[in-house]
Amino acid sequence: MAPVKRYAVWAGAVLAALVLLAGGVAWFGGGYDRWSSARLVTDACDGVLPADEVRAVLGDRRLKAGKDTSEGSLDDTTTSLRVTCGIARGADPHDGAHPGEATMTVTVNGVPTLDREDRRYESLYPPVRSTLPPAPLGQGWSGVFAMGHSSGEAEATTSVLLDCAPGRGDLLVTVAVEGKKYLDDSPLDNPERRTAFARIATATAANASRRWNCDADLGEPPATVPLPVNEDEYVAPADAEGSCSGVTARGRTVDRVWESGSGAAPIEECVFGDAKGTGSRLTALYGPYAEGARHDTAEHTGKPHPSESGQRSGVLDEGDYWTSAECPGDGGAALFGLTGGHDDATQETGADRAYALSVLKTFAERSAAAHGCAAPAAPTATTAP
Repeated sequence: MAPVKRYAVWAGAVLAALVLLAGGVAWFGGGYDRWSSARLVTDACDGVLPADEVRAVLGDRRLKAGKDTSEGSLDDTTTSLRVTCGIARGADPHDGAHPGEATMTVTVNGVPTLDREDRRYESLYPPVRSTLPPAPLGQGWSGVFAMGHSSGEAEATTSVLLDCAPGRGDLLVTVAVEGKKYLDDSPLDNPERRTAFARIATATAANASRRWNCDADLGEPPATVPLPVNEDEYVAPADAEGSCSGVTARGRTVDRVWESGSGAAPIEECVFGDAKGTGSRLTALYGPYAEGARHDTAEHTGKPHPSESGQRSGVLDEGDYWTSAECPGDGGAALFGLTGGHDDATQETGADRAYALSVLKTFAERSAAAHGCAAPAAPTATTAP
């Protein structure tokens, strides 16, 4: 029986070695990457990222953590909440679904910013970069989805603004994704891709609301996300039904508009121009974006935004027209502006000025009413003293 026992021991050892070898192949063939990536996502941004949604976009291999910071809280009276984190994915030829490089940056901001003096020479909130009007998220969310291209990379930005319970400020969640081959191979024309990005932002917002006791009313997980308008998707001013509704034509100078659909959003835009391309942009900014615009004006010009001294409308130093409206809640006054309405190489005529003030008035009144704000001040050509 001894040979039989020796054979059994030998067979058991071989079997155990094979099991260990198989486990090692699985571990070093991707298992460790997936485990470390899952832990990385779970730990980032104070634990408010939705792991499943993030891995659906970036995959679960070759992920690396970027800068991760956390300061303040919603109930801090001196330092506003600001949490940021970044996750990058390297190119992986073995991952057919996620082959190219990509980065995702997430920021959670308390609104308003209490420690502005400590944030000199920087923007208070992440920008929403979009050549043409961004699309409102809808589905119960106050937010927008924007996309663009820069230096050969596709960019997608989703922002969500939460109206927290009284006395707690608000929360702004911004998710920006940039990618090369991956986003080019799966263009944002794909509604599933846009929805995947938006779900990261809305799920992060829901987690952040619970994490910092915001107690905001939340929307539904996005089932689809509108595609922001493209360059060839203009309409005649008379046919505008969204953010450009009411903007009138002006001969061949303004005979087409680019607009986003209607819906609650902290940023609204209407772009208009002629057959040569876009010319001017109407913008409505609410809550953090109005606050950020006032801060940026002070940083760029060295003096406060005119609204800080009680002026309600006028012309900024760079020649842009603006007006404002009081809104309910703690978000402060909304700002409405018209940029690109003048050409420094030519002298603006009285007719040019009258048209600019007219379209700004129409745009601001429509937007303010949709947001439940008071009627905006009548736009004027008054410069700040």
